[in-house]
Amino acid sequence: MAYQLDFEKQVSFADTGDGIALEAEIRYSDVSVKIDARIDTGAAYSIFERRFGEELGLEIESGMRQRFGTATGGFYAYGFRVTLLTADLEFDSMVFFAEEDNFTKNVLGRITWLDNLALGLVAGAGKIYLSRFEEE
Repeated sequence: MAYQLDFEKQVSFADTGDGIALEAEIRYSDVSVKIDARIDTGAAYSIFERRFGEELGLEIESGMRQRFGTATGGFYAYGFRVTLLTADLEFDSMVFFAEEDNFTKNVLGRITWLDNLALGLVAGAGKIYLSRFEEE
């Protein structure tokens, strides 16, 4: 049996060996920053470098503090409600900014990003297909 999906957007990516990169934009109030982020289906939330939250004018430690665990340890980050855009698709999202300045990963996670999307991936062709996910 064959299945067909329809997507609103198609974007290209180059796999540089450190994951599948997608440009994201975060908006808070009237300020925005663009970030080269990696899709991480294993990450619960989208987590970004502290400096990006500061560029948005956020007082990082005023956010919701949460500990995140990884295979090599853990770290703290602070959560904020922002507008998150990828491929011109816009979502109200809870994202986190790392507590430490030396945190240099930027990932797009499941909760309030991936769970709002239908995602298609053709890795060999370097193509990502995206649409808003709406339950039928």
